[in-house]
Amino acid sequence: MKANEIVDVLISFNESSYKRVLINGSWGIGKTKYVSDFIKNHTNACYISLFGKRDVNSILQELYFLMIEKAPKGKIKKHFSILRNKLNTLDISYFGVSLSLPVIQNLFKTINKELDRKDKLIIVLDDLERKHDELNIKEILGMVDSLSKTDNIKTVLIAAIDQLEGEDKKNLMNYQEKAIDRTYTIENFASQAPVEIMGNEIWEALCEIAKSNSFDFKNLRTFEKTKLFIEEIIQVLGENIFSEKFTKSDLYKMCFATVLFVTEHNNNMILLQDDKRINDYYKNGGESGEIQYLIDKVLRNSLDNMMCKSVFFHIKKWFENGTFPREEIISSINLINSYKHKAGIFFSSEEELYSFISYSKTFIAELTGAEKLKDIISLLSNAFEMCNVLSIDYGMKDEDIISLIQKSIINEINIEKNLYENRINLYSIIIKSEKERSLLNAINYTIEREYYDNLLKKIEECLMQGLYNENKYLDIFKESIISDIDESISQRVLQTFRENEFFFSIPKGRITEDHWNWCILIKYVMKDIGKYWNAGFYEEFAAYIESIDCSNDKMLQYRISNYLP
Repeated sequence: MKANEIVDVLISFNESSYKRVLINGSWGIGKTKYVSDFIKNHTNACYISLFGKRDVNSILQELYFLMIEKAPKGKIKKHFSILRNKLNTLDISYFGVSLSLPVIQNLFKTINKELDRKDKLIIVLDDLERKHDELNIKEILGMVDSLSKTDNIKTVLIAAIDQLEGEDKKNLMNYQEKAIDRTYTIENFASQAPVEIMGNEIWEALCEIAKSNSFDFKNLRTFEKTKLFIEEIIQVLGENIFSEKFTKSDLYKMCFATVLFVTEHNNNMILLQDDKRINDYYKNGGESGEIQYLIDKVLRNSLDNMMCKSVFFHIKKWFENGTFPREEIISSINLINSYKHKAGIFFSSEEELYSFISYSKTFIAELTGAEKLKDIISLLSNAFEMCNVLSIDYGMKDEDIISLIQKSIINEINIEKNLYENRINLYSIIIKSEKERSLLNAINYTIEREYYDNLLKKIEECLMQGLYNENKYLDIFKESIISDIDESISQRVLQTFRENEFFFSIPKGRITEDHWNWCILIKYVMKDIGKYWNAGFYEEFAAYIESIDCSNDKMLQYRISNYLP
């Protein structure tokens, strides 16, 4: 049943022969909200949260005071102190031993008499799973059972049974049949709940995404957190950031995807399918891979403007860390809003197109290496598009272009990041021609070759200087052993390992823990290389290890004997 049906259940319960019911539903599904709606409209109902309650007596005390608050002015208020003192005489015990509740029973009878009515008292006990560990569920069930023996009292237990563990779960299962007349299970939140939480405008942007069967989430707090996060961002950045190019709809989607990924999915890419090459891109691509996963798999490429990806990075960090570079975010949004697509080609003359193509060649011929690679690619992309319109060849081979832009490529390589974060993500670019695709592949080839060369030089440097605590570069390399690498590059890397004796630092004499960790990490790197690049490479490495002369160092012999599996 849906959460909003709780109200109907409680209304029926008021008139039914049931005395004790349990309403079960996962956290955030809306149980408390609809119970509260019922309580507001029924003066004969009392709501008590069991959150943190240590004993049954504290529950009865709260119930007593709630009933006093509901009581009409008159006799009850006059005798308030007398009734309060009587509460201390209550005898609370478990099944088989009487549970005397005369104060509660007599108090409710007096209230009904003064109001001239014959209502039954409905006691709602919420948050069963959040009670204090010192309070045994058997005691709560015993109280419920004893209350049910009073003609004018009914009890409702609200719980998220899936959150109960150990003895609590065992006791509920064992004694539920005796203590509970009827159990209702809430499987879904109310259909109208998301729009009530978020408002029509936000829900309209998100409804198709949120209704996807892929998510199967039941926690309304995801919508509540999304709404609050959206409000926080707009409060900080202002309403004037939005335009036809950077829309509110895109902001709503990016916020929702972020909150869903972090809170519901626990930062796990649960929507991936069985395509290792694509999965590796998402998983090993660092922040870029995560953002692309959110765009592709969570939002299903529904953003109005894919340029928003630059803002998406900041939004995700904002939600995770609570910090944000406001000016940098606004600058990114302003760039999106001011961007004019070079499709002005349509309105240009042939002479202008020829002039731009000529300019692009001059531009890349005069590069200093300080230019941004993305700007160079954008310029060439437009030039290639113009060549297609004019049905002419650009007149330069990929290798000629690469030789001219190579400095810019090398200057942007960052060995502090893995290979995925250095390569151009071809999945996020609208490629307009085969010439452009061919060039981008050639650029990625250059990036891969230079990246491995630079990273291996750094690893060699650390090894030569004995900086074994700098094994993060080995970790980065391990992350960058990916299957879709050109064989010429992988063979180049393997040859570098061979020439450097596999970057293995022989652990002879007295060694440090960092030194040994370096050796262990090298072994795992060799295993991954054998798995993804060269099936016999690990055996080649193992043969080298076994060939090490240990005759003059017993500790070296001991370490080597424990090194290989």
